[in-house]
Amino acid sequence: MRNPLIATILNLLKRNLEGISEFNILKALKEQFPEFNQLAEDDNLQLFRQHFLIMNALYQLQASLWHDEKLALSISALQIKILPTKQLNHAEGTELSINRDTKLAAYYLDWNEYEKTDEVEVSRLLNSFYQRMNSEGDKHSALNILKIDTPTPSKTEIKQHYRKLVKKHHPDAGGNPETFIEIRQAYEQLLH
Repeated sequence: MRNPLIATILNLLKRNLEGISEFNILKALKEQFPEFNQLAEDDNLQLFRQHFLIMNALYQLQASLWHDEKLALSISALQIKILPTKQLNHAEGTELSINRDTKLAAYYLDWNEYEKTDEVEVSRLLNSFYQRMNSEGDKHSALNILKIDTPTPSKTEIKQHYRKLVKKHHPDAGGNPETFIEIRQAYEQLLH
């Protein structure tokens, strides 16, 4: 099925030749199509569906631009951009036009993935993501940064160690901003 957002996204790309982020595409689509804000009652499922529709349109567009015009569409979350063939050397051109994670493209081009993904599946995907982010190695590193010896500290213990280090390393108190950010990241890691 041809994605009805392709023409609108192509117009956004035309107006943003230097590239555009997925977030800005999402923002523009929300403004232009009120129904794009009504894809689901659950906020996480809504965001998943909006993202899926955008990525589906981009991967369809990527294939057709290369096939019809020999133009490469570079797709990443931070920048989506049409790259004219003259900007690519011959060896790069073919590879870049198809330079996509084929599993990722296959996923977003499969409408069944859109239809079968519900609130429970989105919740599972988010939990899986957060678990990967909170791996044991990261936890151990965060404990070291906050100078906590207990392998499973309480929230109170985490907050106490955090506050003690913040007093010493806060930029307003003459501390190093990078150290302060590292301490804050460790704190967030352990509280999540």
